Amino acid sequence: MRKTLFATPLALAAAATLIASPASAAPGHRDDTRGGLRSEINQLDRKIDRLEQRRLITRTEANRLDRKVKRLEDQLVRYARNGLTRAEIRLINNRIETVDRQIEREVKTRKVQHRNNHGYTDNGRSDRGHDRNRR
Repeated sequence: MRKTLFATPLALAAAATLIASPASAAPGHRDDTRGGLRSEINQLDRKIDRLEQRRLITRTEANRLDRKVKRLEDQLVRYARNGLTRAEIRLINNRIETVDRQIEREVKTRKVQHRNNHGYTDNGRSDRGHDRNRR
């Protein structure tokens, strides 16, 4: 009898904790608060600036990506006026991921172009009679 009385409050406390924990705490999910989304957008903006400073993307590419990030910020502000719905959070998250993939693609494209402009093909072999990987 004593064990039952002791175990019941523990079980109730554990159940209450599980029910009260937000869905965004699950692994792989982004923070669904406005501040979390804003933070992710700011990270994209800083990433673009760093890549431009390191000359991994051109100023033109950086400007184009900055415009996309600005549109994301504006969209978040519009949605947040009346509170964010799950659909709006999902849409913003998808767009954040899309811009991040575009940034990565620009960097990869720039690296390939740079390599090709210096006499190397995509397979690492030189078109000038030598092999940069010493194969």
